[in-house]
Parts: sequence; C-alpha cells; structure tokens
Amino acid sequence: MLRKACLISVALFLFTGISRSQDNRYDIGLNAGAVFSKQSTGNGTTLTPTKAGAFIATARVRFSPRSSIEVNYARVKNSQLYVSGADYRIQGLISEFTGAYVFSFLQSDKLEPFVFGGGGVLVFNPSITQIDTMPSSIGARRQTKPAFLYGAGVDYKVFSILPIISRFQHSSNVALRLQYRGLVYKAPSFDVQNLFTGAEGHMAEPSIGLVVKF
Repeated sequence: MLRKACLISVALFLFTGISRSQDNRYDIGLNAGAVFSKQSTGNGTTLTPTKAGAFIATARVRFSPRSSIEVNYARVKNSQLYVSGADYRIQGLISEFTGAYVFSFLQSDKLEPFVFGGGGVLVFNPSITQIDTMPSSIGARRQTKPAFLYGAGVDYKVFSILPIISRFQHSSNVALRLQYRGLVYKAPSFDVQNLFTGAEGHMAEPSIGLVVKF
C-alpha cells in the first residue's frame, strides 16, 4: 500500500511539475539495481546476506548550479544467513530512508556526472525464519540501523538525441541515470542474542533507471 501511494504521488508530481517549470531545479528518479552485501564476522558468528534486487526512488532539489539535496527511499528483499552453532536463515525486507548532499562537478547538454554522501536508516523487517532449513520461531524482531550513504553516478540525456523520441516536447527533461550506491551500517541481529556479530555491514548497489528534471 505504501509503495503504491508513493508511486501515485510521484506520478502526479511529475505531470504537474513538468508543465509548470523547465529550469531543472527539481528531479525525481526511479532506479532498479542489484544488491551485493559483504560477509560480517564477530562473536563466533558469521553473517552472509544473499544477493538481491532493489527498487530505489529519489527526489532532488537543486539550490545552486552544482549543489543539490536528495532524499531516498529503497526496498530490498533478501535473506540474512547466520552460522552460529546452527545455520539460521532470516528472510525479510530492508527499507532505506536516507538523505544526501549531491555535487555535480560537470554539466553539459547531455551529461551530468555527480557524487554524493549522506546518511539515514535501514529498517530490517523479518518475515520467515529457519534453523537448519526447518521453519522455526526464533523471536526475530524488526531492527533499525543508522547507515552512511555514499556513491557516484551520471545522468545522460540520451532521449533528446534518439530520432523518434526527440520529437516529443519534454524529451530533453528525461535522462538515463547510472549510479553506484554504497551503504555502511552495523550488521543486524534481529535482537536474537547468538546472532549478534558487532561487525559492520556493507551493501553495494549498482543501478540503472530514469530521471525526470523540471
């Protein structure tokens, strides 16, 4: 329900915003990506998150030619695999709520590369839990972890040079966004004592998507 409401709000904002402004002060991006998380070890426990896909929504406000502020919402469904005497598997949803400062160090008619850094939280919501591949209740609870966000990317206005698409009035306001995002956080334990590692986790998120500037 929350995801549908966000998408509807984004769509309405896009259609009204494009018709009113053409100064590229704002942009809204939707990206799909892959998530690769590093293994964490500590207190006799090893945590190996599974690879997964991600949905990322971003809104930016530009307050100078090179500087912007962005807010992000992302969702990842994966499993956290723990080895701690037995094999534990906690499947669930990770929700990201972050903000960042964005510096666009070069701008041209077609390309805008950028770097960014900021922070926020990751919310780990468990759903299915297993011990040694058998469904088991282990008392896993939702955890919220502070996270540091960093990354880089580029917006490429490829649609303004394509023969047919370039005929549309607002084709120059749509760009292809390629970016790499990294998130550093404390590995979750879901408040299960023997799953606590005390180690840092890291998610690497290469992604591709569309951004509308208005």
